[in-house]
Amino acid sequence: MMWVAGVVGGMGLVCMISRRTLLGFMIGIQLLILGATMMFVLAGVSAGGRVSGQVFGMFIALGGVAQLVAGYALAVGLFFLKKRVGMDDLRSLKQ
Repeated sequence: MMWVAGVVGGMGLVCMISRRTLLGFMIGIQLLILGATMMFVLAGVSAGGRVSGQVFGMFIALGGVAQLVAGYALAVGLFFLKKRVGMDDLRSLKQ
């Protein structure tokens, strides 16, 4: 089952590298976080059923949700400023 977590994490990495839109990049990050969460949970189960893997997985999932909310807030703010959302438009938010 750990190979499934590796495949999901790998798909997230490929999605992050290949996508040029902000939404595609954020989906890649979420896939990468999902793969890491699955890996921690499966490692906890294979280590004798301790709950430490599930606790780490919960904290990773909560961090991923916080990142997703912040990313969508930036995307909405950028859309109101530029009327479009792209990875290249993020540099304009520094000004």
